[in-house]
Amino acid sequence: MAKRKTGTREWSDSSVNCSRGCKHNCRYCYARATAVQRGVATLDTWTNTVDIRPNIRKYNGVVMFPTQHDITPENLDHCLSTLTGLLEVGNEVLVVSKPHFDCIKDICKVTEKFKDKMLFRFSIGSYSDRILGYWEPGAPCFEERYNSLAHSFMLGFKTSISCEPCLDTSKVVQLFHTLKPLISDSFWIGKMNRIEDRCSGIDPAELERIYRGQTDDKIIDLYKQLRNEPLIRWKESYQDVLERFNLI
Repeated sequence: MAKRKTGTREWSDSSVNCSRGCKHNCRYCYARATAVQRGVATLDTWTNTVDIRPNIRKYNGVVMFPTQHDITPENLDHCLSTLTGLLEVGNEVLVVSKPHFDCIKDICKVTEKFKDKMLFRFSIGSYSDRILGYWEPGAPCFEERYNSLAHSFMLGFKTSISCEPCLDTSKVVQLFHTLKPLISDSFWIGKMNRIEDRCSGIDPAELERIYRGQTDDKIIDLYKQLRNEPLIRWKESYQDVLERFNLI
């Protein structure tokens, strides 16, 4: 049996980044946790983004950009240069972001002729600004992410959603149906992974809410509600549960 792909490999064959650090400062971020553990950054300095030189060349398969930071007003020019460079040499690029509307407008304008080679995957784990603001304190609110999705979809770009981590399982079905008319590709759902390793100083009540939303029973119930929706995709963390109960 072939080994199951995990992490970014579920979506792409290669990854490219052009910054170190991220203004969004998400509490569950694997890149932030890794940088802090290795002494490359601290929780206070992680938001001080620094441009790095990307490896622009023709890759085999799909290239995910970015994976260890996001596209923000502060690094937009460098991200645009990197993205257009990847597209100009013939890559298929998966652009993943908690989107800033002005950034997405500029990306769509600059990459319009490459839209057949691009897929946007916008990260929207909840439509509650309270929840988004707690877990992703520097990232845009729900309305700005929704408007970014609508803008790119209306211009004919391929669109998809990452609900990994799913920050509110009690409302994810409603979230899916809210976004569904603007999705051309897929809606991915997954757990918040390795919470103990990556998250620190989290409000206990909020942490307990996340854990309650990731139980086997919650995942199975969610599967039953969405199993007939062709746009839905289950990340590895959900697949593990669904396979144990012989549901997929």
